[in-house]
Amino acid sequence: MPTAIHIEVLPARLGDCLLVECPRPSGAPWRMLVDGGPGDTWPVLEERLRHLGRSDRHVDVAVITHIDSDHIGGMLPFLSSDLAAGVGDFWFNGRTHLPGHGPGTERSVAQGESVVTALLGPAGDPLSAGATKPGDAVLPWNEAFGRGPVDTGAAGGFVEVAVPDGPTITLLSPTTARLARLADAWASALREARRERVREVEPDVLAPLDDLRRIADQRTPKDASVPNGSSIALLVEHRGASVVLGADASGDVLAAALHGLARSRGTETVAVDAFKLPHHGSRANVTAALVAAAPAAHYLVSTNGDTFHHPDDAALARVVVGAPPGPTLCFNYRTPRTERWADPGLTERHRYRVAFPDPGRADAGFVLDLPARP
Repeated sequence: MPTAIHIEVLPARLGDCLLVECPRPSGAPWRMLVDGGPGDTWPVLEERLRHLGRSDRHVDVAVITHIDSDHIGGMLPFLSSDLAAGVGDFWFNGRTHLPGHGPGTERSVAQGESVVTALLGPAGDPLSAGATKPGDAVLPWNEAFGRGPVDTGAAGGFVEVAVPDGPTITLLSPTTARLARLADAWASALREARRERVREVEPDVLAPLDDLRRIADQRTPKDASVPNGSSIALLVEHRGASVVLGADASGDVLAAALHGLARSRGTETVAVDAFKLPHHGSRANVTAALVAAAPAAHYLVSTNGDTFHHPDDAALARVVVGAPPGPTLCFNYRTPRTERWADPGLTERHRYRVAFPDPGRADAGFVLDLPARP
């Protein structure tokens, strides 16, 4: 059966860097890059993109989901490279797109910065010399959204973008209210995101996975990070296949948008083939309500557990006990924390599977092909 959606969860240490392709009947595939991981992911991403044929290095959409160092670190050198010129559209909420930016603003790209200067600053924008006047966007920026903000409006809202001869992309996050919160914290959030701090890491304590129901029911605080709450999260559907790309979005926001989408389609849930869990499998973002809103056949986790020891046991337990029987947990790193979930007694008792990167291609991360369906 032909592939409808090809997903590569590249090894980005504690961050996200995903490459998504949708084959088309003729010509090159439609291609989306989602984030660039921390700074040391750039060599991996660059090698992957340059491995493409010189005539096929296009990226139709490059998504910078939010300003956090483990998502934008590798995007900074990407924006300064020649590869950025091959991007059809950048989706990213810069300062100029935030509610309340300037008196009477239209929140458009023409309001004083390019996607490059938004992240690098004017001194780091080698492409700005091509602008015809100050503020021109040398690289295409939010063109699919009329150069305005990438947001869903109110809670429970969603926005669909249909690609001719390609996938349908549904925006699930952020809401306008979440962007408004970011407006108040933009300067400090961007300053923090531009520097990758070396944090003191405590040893990872691995608790027994003896009672998944109890672990899943643990009460956990919600993710209070303002940048995470502004994450661009998407549903990609093509030729009968589907994947949710959760970025670091709030579980509540994602669940509300998925319920809104389900109601519009006359269904109770939005069943999908794959779900890239938000915030690297954090218990603060992966809620039982979110798992119920979009039951999936595959759950993708992007992290090696650096610093924050993700994925959290409570998050994965909510997936295992809350998803329909038979899901597959897909990890882009095999670590002591993730390997515990492959215990045969655990997988047999709870009827799920576990998948890791191909040992011979661990540097490629986890690769998943979703077949086309009528």
